[in-house]
Amino acid sequence: MYINKRKKKEEKRKKTLKTIFGSFLLGNSIFLFLSFFSFLFHWKNDQSQLEKLFDKEIIAENLLGKMGATVSHYFIHCGIGVSAFFIPIFLFLTGLKILFLKKECFNNFYKSTIYKFLFFIVWLPIFFYVIVPDQGIFSGIFGFEIGNYLIQLFGKVGLFMLLFTSIIFYWIIIFRIHTSTIKNGMKKKIQNFNKKIDTTLQLCNYFSNNKKNPEMDSSFRKKKNMLYSILYKKKEDFSSIDLKIDLESNKKKIIQILNHYHIEICEIKANIGPTITLYEIYPKVGTRVSQIKNLKNEIALNLSALSIRIIAPIPGKGSIGIEIPNYKRYPVYMKDILFSEESHKKSHKMELPISLGKTVFNEIFIVDLAKMPHLLIAGSTGQGKSVGLNVMIVFLLYQKHPKDIKFILIDPKKVELSIYKKISKSYFATLPKSIEPIITDLHKVKDILNSLCKEMDQRYAIFEKYKVRNIKEYNNVIKKYNKYHLPYIILIIDEFADLNMNHQKKQIEIYITRLAQLARAVGIHLIIATQRPSVDVITGLIKSNFTARIAFRVSSKIDSRTILDCTGAEQLIGKGDMLFSNKNELIRLQCPFMELSDIQKIVDFYGNNNKKHEYFFLPEPDIINENE
Repeated sequence: MYINKRKKKEEKRKKTLKTIFGSFLLGNSIFLFLSFFSFLFHWKNDQSQLEKLFDKEIIAENLLGKMGATVSHYFIHCGIGVSAFFIPIFLFLTGLKILFLKKECFNNFYKSTIYKFLFFIVWLPIFFYVIVPDQGIFSGIFGFEIGNYLIQLFGKVGLFMLLFTSIIFYWIIIFRIHTSTIKNGMKKKIQNFNKKIDTTLQLCNYFSNNKKNPEMDSSFRKKKNMLYSILYKKKEDFSSIDLKIDLESNKKKIIQILNHYHIEICEIKANIGPTITLYEIYPKVGTRVSQIKNLKNEIALNLSALSIRIIAPIPGKGSIGIEIPNYKRYPVYMKDILFSEESHKKSHKMELPISLGKTVFNEIFIVDLAKMPHLLIAGSTGQGKSVGLNVMIVFLLYQKHPKDIKFILIDPKKVELSIYKKISKSYFATLPKSIEPIITDLHKVKDILNSLCKEMDQRYAIFEKYKVRNIKEYNNVIKKYNKYHLPYIILIIDEFADLNMNHQKKQIEIYITRLAQLARAVGIHLIIATQRPSVDVITGLIKSNFTARIAFRVSSKIDSRTILDCTGAEQLIGKGDMLFSNKNELIRLQCPFMELSDIQKIVDFYGNNNKKHEYFFLPEPDIINENE
């Protein structure tokens, strides 16, 4: 009798303890879940003041207050990332099982659940680190450290294979998949895929036969297919995923430096470009911009960067930019510019679209030369000027018909632009009885510029007769009268400094200035390049008429100020890295890359397919006394 009472008391005590423990687990699971959930939305503000969080004046935004913010920080940010959510879920299920299930069922629950949770707790942080390395909140320090170590062991591709293989094995074990189920599933997938292909081909045939698009005529399709076959022989050397490895590390180093100098920030973002990564810092209200700007050398030292550029502030944004060169840069290929949908949309409504490359946000940057209306290019030898000119010419050839555009090429170096001789008959404007379509003789430069000024005056006289203001209006009007169509004329000078060494320097500068001031409306535009951006080459009179300018890397701050009216070009890292300035807007770009052999093939194609077109002859130049 006494033994039975004792057993009942023991069972009661165990049930009470079981209830208390189960309830404790349920309560803790709810507390942790709400803390973690709130952390996802308020971690930026709470984490920035973590060290002072327990001060009376500080108010935590987390739903569970300061304790919730602290616990969440150590479990998610300093721990296992979003896998931390498995902890409250596991505690909640365990609490329910303790309260309502028998011991045998409880054991079965552990066997079927613990292994699944452990798999995802380990796997998810690594997965998120590989996919989105700049979002440290998902991977936590566990994912960051293990992911980095595995990348060093297996490489990026090897780690992807490891993760993919582990998922396959997991699903095979959990769902007991075998070969027969795989075969049946594959058969169904292939049947559905074949149906989709048939439907897609029918739609493509329908639209290709019925859609009326003037650009997609036979000649345009031939041009596009040919250029596609030339340019798409190249293979991609780099992937942008490779550039994200050090992203989180750099963010932490920047925050560490700013904290050391007692500069508080609200947020830091990163935008990975082809050449550099732009880190956008959002400082707290009251932070002086000059404080961050003055830390340029300290940040460069801490990040082991060759050079950095600080934009303080970024125009139109409430942030400060830090541009840091990528450890591995990847080239921007011309094929990615020419055949992209983004490029087609941007250039569709432009008169003279030229592509300058990609921005730090990986957006294709295209401008209308007709609106600039002239372009000045400068940069040291070997930094990308000639490649940039080739890219502009090829882009215009692709976009425009020979009747709409003519080039005048002045090449004092005699080798840079000679590759375009084969298309001179179709695409060049030249002097009557001229032997060489590309001007390489410095003594003939004055004649071609004089002739171009006469062409400008004649066009203004025609516009006055037809009562139109510009070339676009004129070409629209003369369609009714079947009159002569006027093409745009683009004058390109590859090395302007060499013209200044000529004794006719003053006369040449007068012609250039006159064309820059007046030629826009009649469809004549200038692109001038030089490797010596000194004040005696780029005079104040020329600069005032060339508001659009490109600076590749230069040797000094003085050269940068001469071309851009500000510093920054001396900090560029070469190989097509450039700054584009237009109407007080400064944009950093990466110029596309084209091999000389590809340019030669493209020129051969245009030369062989436009033989019916003739030279566009300019007026005879005036005879001017050589001593003037």
